[in-house]
Amino acid sequence: MRKYLIITLAAFSFAACNHTTTREYRAADNSVVAICQYQDSDSLNATWQFLDQNDRPLVPNCDSLRVLERGPEGHPMTVCFYIGPQQQWYQYYSTMQLRSHGTSVSGLREGRWIYYFPNGSPQTECNFVGGKEEGPYKVFRENGVPYYIGQYHNGQRTGTWEIYNPDGTLATTQDY
Repeated sequence: MRKYLIITLAAFSFAACNHTTTREYRAADNSVVAICQYQDSDSLNATWQFLDQNDRPLVPNCDSLRVLERGPEGHPMTVCFYIGPQQQWYQYYSTMQLRSHGTSVSGLREGRWIYYFPNGSPQTECNFVGGKEEGPYKVFRENGVPYYIGQYHNGQRTGTWEIYNPDGTLATTQDY
Protein backbone atom coordinates (compact mmCIF):
# COMPACT_ATOMS: atom_id res chain seq x y z
CA MET A 1 0.00 0.00 0.00
CA ARG A 2 2.79 2.41 0.89
CA LYS A 3 4.57 1.68 -2.44
CA TYR A 4 1.31 2.39 -4.32
CA LEU A 5 0.86 5.68 -2.45
CA ILE A 6 4.43 6.80 -3.27
CA ILE A 7 3.98 5.96 -6.98
CA THR A 8 0.63 7.78 -7.04
CA LEU A 9 2.12 10.88 -5.39
CA ALA A 10 5.09 10.85 -7.78
CA ALA A 11 2.77 10.58 -10.79
CA PHE A 12 0.58 13.38 -9.44
CA SER A 13 3.63 15.59 -8.83
CA PHE A 14 4.90 14.95 -12.37
CA ALA A 15 1.48 15.71 -13.85
CA ALA A 16 1.23 18.90 -11.80
CA CYS A 17 4.56 20.11 -13.23
CA ASN A 18 3.58 19.25 -16.80
CA HIS A 19 1.04 21.87 -17.90
CA THR A 20 -0.08 23.43 -21.15
CA THR A 21 0.28 27.15 -21.68
CA THR A 22 -1.93 28.91 -24.23
CA ARG A 23 -1.10 32.41 -25.49
CA GLU A 24 -3.14 34.54 -27.85
CA TYR A 25 -1.65 37.23 -30.06
CA ARG A 26 -4.06 39.97 -31.06
CA ALA A 27 -4.04 42.77 -33.62
CA ALA A 28 -4.78 46.39 -32.69
CA ASP A 29 -8.51 45.81 -33.34
CA ASN A 30 -8.37 43.05 -30.67
CA SER A 31 -9.00 40.25 -33.19
CA VAL A 32 -7.08 37.04 -32.52
CA VAL A 33 -4.34 36.54 -35.11
CA ALA A 34 -2.47 33.60 -33.59
CA ILE A 35 -2.88 31.07 -30.80
CA CYS A 36 0.15 29.28 -29.41
CA GLN A 37 0.09 26.22 -27.12
CA TYR A 38 3.11 24.59 -25.51
CA GLN A 39 4.04 22.28 -22.65
CA ASP A 40 5.79 23.74 -19.61
CA SER A 41 8.28 26.36 -20.82
CA ASP A 42 8.99 24.67 -24.19
CA SER A 43 7.62 27.49 -26.35
CA LEU A 44 10.09 26.63 -29.13
CA ASN A 45 8.08 23.48 -29.86
CA ALA A 46 4.72 25.21 -29.70
CA THR A 47 1.63 24.30 -31.68
CA TRP A 48 0.43 27.34 -33.61
CA GLN A 49 -2.90 28.26 -35.15
CA PHE A 50 -3.34 31.41 -37.27
CA LEU A 51 -6.77 32.93 -37.97
CA ASP A 52 -8.19 35.31 -40.55
CA GLN A 53 -10.51 38.23 -39.74
CA ASN A 54 -13.46 35.81 -39.49
CA ASP A 55 -11.71 33.50 -36.97
CA ARG A 56 -11.20 30.81 -39.63
CA PRO A 57 -7.83 29.13 -40.27
CA LEU A 58 -5.63 31.55 -42.22
CA VAL A 59 -4.38 28.82 -44.59
CA PRO A 60 -6.88 25.97 -44.10
CA ASN A 61 -5.31 23.36 -46.36
CA CYS A 62 -1.68 23.66 -45.35
CA ASP A 63 0.42 20.54 -44.81
CA SER A 64 2.34 22.20 -41.99
CA LEU A 65 3.47 25.60 -40.78
CA ARG A 66 6.58 27.00 -39.21
CA VAL A 67 7.16 30.15 -37.20
CA LEU A 68 10.56 31.25 -38.51
CA GLU A 69 11.00 34.46 -36.53
CA ARG A 70 9.53 35.67 -33.26
CA GLY A 71 9.65 39.08 -31.66
CA PRO A 72 11.00 39.85 -28.19
CA GLU A 73 7.56 39.30 -26.63
CA GLY A 74 7.28 35.87 -28.29
CA HIS A 75 4.82 36.99 -30.97
CA PRO A 76 5.26 35.56 -34.47
CA MET A 77 7.05 37.84 -36.94
CA THR A 78 7.60 35.52 -39.94
CA VAL A 79 5.42 32.47 -40.61
CA CYS A 80 5.60 29.99 -43.47
CA PHE A 81 2.70 27.69 -44.39
CA TYR A 82 3.68 24.69 -46.51
CA ILE A 83 1.20 23.50 -49.14
CA GLY A 84 2.78 20.84 -51.34
CA PRO A 85 5.56 22.59 -53.29
CA GLN A 86 4.28 26.06 -52.34
CA GLN A 87 4.99 28.19 -49.31
CA GLN A 88 2.63 30.92 -48.14
CA TRP A 89 4.56 33.64 -46.30
CA TYR A 90 3.10 35.99 -43.71
CA GLN A 91 5.15 38.64 -41.91
CA TYR A 92 3.81 40.69 -39.01
CA TYR A 93 4.69 43.91 -37.23
CA SER A 94 5.12 43.78 -33.44
CA THR A 95 1.48 44.94 -33.20
CA MET A 96 0.43 41.74 -35.07
CA GLN A 97 -0.64 43.89 -38.01
CA LEU A 98 0.17 42.10 -41.26
CA ARG A 99 3.43 43.44 -42.81
CA SER A 100 3.55 41.31 -46.00
CA HIS A 101 2.01 38.28 -47.64
CA GLY A 102 2.92 36.21 -50.67
CA THR A 103 3.74 32.81 -52.14
CA SER A 104 6.99 31.16 -53.09
CA VAL A 105 7.76 27.98 -54.99
CA SER A 106 11.17 26.31 -54.64
CA GLY A 107 12.39 29.36 -52.74
CA LEU A 108 11.39 31.88 -55.45
CA ARG A 109 8.58 34.41 -55.07
CA GLU A 110 5.61 33.54 -57.22
CA GLY A 111 2.31 35.32 -57.81
CA ARG A 112 0.95 38.34 -56.01
CA TRP A 113 2.80 39.86 -53.05
CA ILE A 114 1.43 42.69 -50.93
CA TYR A 115 3.37 44.76 -48.41
CA TYR A 116 1.50 46.84 -45.82
CA PHE A 117 2.08 49.93 -43.71
CA PRO A 118 1.64 49.54 -39.92
CA ASN A 119 -1.84 51.08 -40.26
CA GLY A 120 -2.90 48.19 -42.52
CA SER A 121 -3.09 50.07 -45.82
CA PRO A 122 -1.18 48.60 -48.79
CA GLN A 123 2.33 49.94 -49.36
CA THR A 124 3.36 47.87 -52.41
CA GLU A 125 1.41 45.50 -54.67
CA CYS A 126 3.39 43.45 -57.15
CA ASN A 127 3.55 40.14 -59.00
CA PHE A 128 6.38 37.66 -59.42
CA VAL A 129 7.11 34.88 -61.89
CA GLY A 130 10.06 32.65 -61.08
CA GLY A 131 11.34 35.11 -58.48
CA LYS A 132 11.33 38.12 -60.82
CA GLU A 133 8.90 41.02 -60.88
CA GLU A 134 6.34 40.67 -63.65
CA GLY A 135 3.35 42.85 -64.49
CA PRO A 136 1.83 45.78 -62.60
CA TYR A 137 3.85 47.32 -59.77
CA LYS A 138 2.16 49.84 -57.48
CA VAL A 139 3.61 51.74 -54.53
CA PHE A 140 1.36 53.84 -52.29
CA ARG A 141 1.74 56.43 -49.58
CA GLU A 142 0.47 55.60 -46.10
CA ASN A 143 -2.75 57.52 -46.75
CA GLY A 144 -3.50 55.37 -49.84
CA VAL A 145 -2.45 57.94 -52.45
CA PRO A 146 -0.30 56.40 -55.22
CA TYR A 147 3.42 57.14 -55.07
CA TYR A 148 4.38 55.49 -58.37
CA ILE A 149 2.88 52.94 -60.74
CA GLY A 150 4.52 50.99 -63.55
CA GLN A 151 5.15 47.63 -65.17
CA TYR A 152 7.85 45.00 -64.85
CA HIS A 153 8.84 42.37 -67.38
CA ASN A 154 11.28 39.62 -66.44
CA GLY A 155 12.50 41.65 -63.44
CA GLN A 156 13.11 44.85 -65.43
CA ARG A 157 11.10 48.07 -65.46
CA THR A 158 9.34 48.55 -68.76
CA GLY A 159 6.99 51.02 -70.40
CA THR A 160 5.92 54.32 -68.87
CA TRP A 161 6.09 54.74 -65.11
CA GLU A 162 3.93 57.38 -63.41
CA ILE A 163 5.18 59.28 -60.34
CA TYR A 164 2.56 61.10 -58.25
CA ASN A 165 2.56 64.13 -55.96
CA PRO A 166 1.47 63.70 -52.32
CA ASP A 167 -1.98 65.04 -53.29
CA GLY A 168 -2.42 62.28 -55.91
CA THR A 169 -1.89 64.41 -59.00
CA LEU A 170 0.53 63.15 -61.63
CA ALA A 171 3.97 64.73 -61.09
CA THR A 172 5.93 63.17 -63.96
CA THR A 173 6.43 60.10 -66.08
CA GLN A 174 9.51 58.13 -66.96
CA ASP A 175 9.96 55.73 -69.89
CA TYR A 176 11.92 52.50 -69.66
